[in-house]
Amino acid sequence: MNRFQKQRWVCLIASMVICMCAGFGYAWSVLQNPIVTQFGWADSGVALAYTITVLCSTMAPLFFAGVIRRLSTRLGVVVGAVLFGVGLFLTGRMSQLWQLYLFYGVISGLGVGFIYPSMMAYVVRLFPDRSGMASGLGTAAYGSGAILWAPTATALMEGMGMNRTFQVLGILFLAVILVGSIFLADPPEGFQEAMAPAAQGTTGSGHDLRRGQMVRTGAFYQMLIIFTCGLVAGVIVISQASPILQQTLSYTSSQAALFVSVFSACNMAGRFLWGSLSDRLGLVNTAGAVFLLCILSMVGLALTGAELLVLILMGIAASCYGGLASILTPLTARMFGAKYITENYGVMYLVFGLASLIGPSLATSFKAVGGGSYTGAYVTAAVLAVVGLVLSRFLRSVACKGE
Repeated sequence: MNRFQKQRWVCLIASMVICMCAGFGYAWSVLQNPIVTQFGWADSGVALAYTITVLCSTMAPLFFAGVIRRLSTRLGVVVGAVLFGVGLFLTGRMSQLWQLYLFYGVISGLGVGFIYPSMMAYVVRLFPDRSGMASGLGTAAYGSGAILWAPTATALMEGMGMNRTFQVLGILFLAVILVGSIFLADPPEGFQEAMAPAAQGTTGSGHDLRRGQMVRTGAFYQMLIIFTCGLVAGVIVISQASPILQQTLSYTSSQAALFVSVFSACNMAGRFLWGSLSDRLGLVNTAGAVFLLCILSMVGLALTGAELLVLILMGIAASCYGGLASILTPLTARMFGAKYITENYGVMYLVFGLASLIGPSLATSFKAVGGGSYTGAYVTAAVLAVVGLVLSRFLRSVACKGE
């Protein structure tokens, strides 16, 4: 037991490396315009690929829950790595829009769905005594993907073309994730119970709900609405940052790519900062603070066109997305018990897919009808965040009450 307490830090680092590779999707905004330019497809049609990949990644734990449950953490990651790497490699050979949807959207998206939700549940199992910190680090690594991959993908596309870039990155991610999986080890029997005194009751309550029980509670749908509403603002910024900056501030693609990395850093910082603070402030209080910042950032973007303010507010919105992502895992464990966190978080991960279905659609739709303006999307996101804030005030743990 004591030996694993030291080994779990190695497992955490390996998980973070894996999550960083799986977070390549956050670099999407630097890929969208080059794809549109090369193939001449509609902007909204190309943006749909991002929505598809997030939807597939969020649906994978639902449709393949039985498979994932029977696999070890390591083997599940290996399956995800193959799907993710092969999907990106095949994207480099696409010639029609449906192939972008299939290769990038479906196949690589399913790969992420095998990797990321499993990793998030895994790190909480590694650190039941410091779940906010572990979740914050895991989600920070995932959100930091674009810091490295946005400028890397841009440089590769300028040097070897878009198709070759997808192929190289597909092979790279496959290799790195496979190597990282070697260092993963499941906690020994009784580890979470042994750490229970330090975990302050987050490792289980005696009333832990399984997936089927969780989805029959009102609290599940309440959380689904709360996090979907809150994540939309961040999705707009993260998925459309490059087009937004090029449209509203007349940035070049290279300038925009730089700030995609900056916003990714904000996303990453928000995950670590808010995840760590949640261990002290409480999960619900932390969520409330994040929602308030989210609302202020969207209202600010709707009202100003000043370059510096736009950049700051977009960074804040990205950090709010990261903050909500970091507290989702421990809050799911607190609400429904930690015993079945892997399968329960896999279901709750659906909020990212729902937000990604709404966010890019809002941005492209309001841009089209507003003459290139994103104001309508910002206002709508602010309203949704208000709804999320209000509902979050009424969250009550189902596990603790044994309902």
